[in-house]
Amino acid sequence: MFVFHEIHPDDLDELHTLAAELDTLNLPDDREALETITHKSRASFRHDDIPVKHHEYVFGLRNLEDDRLVGACMIVAQHGTYERPAVYFNVREEQKYSETLDRFFNHETLELEFDYHGPTEVGGLILAPDYREHRLKLGKLLSYIRFLFIGMHRSRFRDRIVADLLPPLRDDGGSDLWDCLGQHFTELHYRQADRLSRDSVEFVQSLFPSEPIYTSLLPDRARDKIGVVGQKTKPAAVMLESIGFSYDHRIDPFDGGPTYAVETDTCTPVERTEWMEFAGSLSSEVESDGLALVGCPAGKQRDRFRAALAAYRRTSEGVQLRTELFPRLQMIEGERLGWLPLSGSEYEPLYTPRPDRDEGP
Repeated sequence: MFVFHEIHPDDLDELHTLAAELDTLNLPDDREALETITHKSRASFRHDDIPVKHHEYVFGLRNLEDDRLVGACMIVAQHGTYERPAVYFNVREEQKYSETLDRFFNHETLELEFDYHGPTEVGGLILAPDYREHRLKLGKLLSYIRFLFIGMHRSRFRDRIVADLLPPLRDDGGSDLWDCLGQHFTELHYRQADRLSRDSVEFVQSLFPSEPIYTSLLPDRARDKIGVVGQKTKPAAVMLESIGFSYDHRIDPFDGGPTYAVETDTCTPVERTEWMEFAGSLSSEVESDGLALVGCPAGKQRDRFRAALAAYRRTSEGVQLRTELFPRLQMIEGERLGWLPLSGSEYEPLYTPRPDRDEGP
């Protein structure tokens, strides 16, 4: 009994509790910032108040059995605008050879880049600790819900999708790369600089060196973190790689975390998403074809998007669904819905629930 929905102002207390678990740039442990983010998300789902390039969508995952918000995730429609460009270090190689010494060196360099017309970004994924080993693999479903939405509303998003992954951070939450590099140019602590960068990266443009930085000048503890995925983030990296993402040799200038990227139309779950006609309920006596995420572009009450995991069977009339959530999804036979098949004989499986418990869709 799990449903995905857009975040509402009355979800703010629960969203803040979740954000405190991770405290990311997109969903920080800051109630005032989360209130602003929620307001912007609501305007984005309405699709009528702000330009598409400024859209930011926040999705919640709710356990209906105890009416608890247990997860959240986010899409930034365009990560990098004139008002707030995206900032990266390009990780490059520079070759040097001395004929006199007969010595060759392949130097790694970091070169600052600003993107004013950036890609779509997925991020801000948080799942309550007591749901991280759930049979339904809720973290993976949270990730896929973003790609379902992108596939349903392709024109709102850019031709490339990126995800910034967290690197290994110290136990105190600090970054060795920032301490050895960025702090010397800004005199800001890592968390202070990271939080400030949500609204403006002007201080990076003004104070960071514009010329390439040779990483051989950095201590090992900083150099060894460049482009490395943190232990807790490795499952996310594996999942992203399985649907077409790869490391694009750019890193976050604050902590060295890698950027993974994919062309939007080649991202497997986006490519699979279709608009389908709802052909009614699938009887429990009829075998299903597999499992799918089903998105309802609701407008009938306060939600403009709801989704759930359901067993499906594809027919000549559309798709039949088996789920206990028809009343919450407010689906009407004959209407169109977003459909992302996660398994089935026609598809390479993207998802299978763990077989160790009884609950299911």
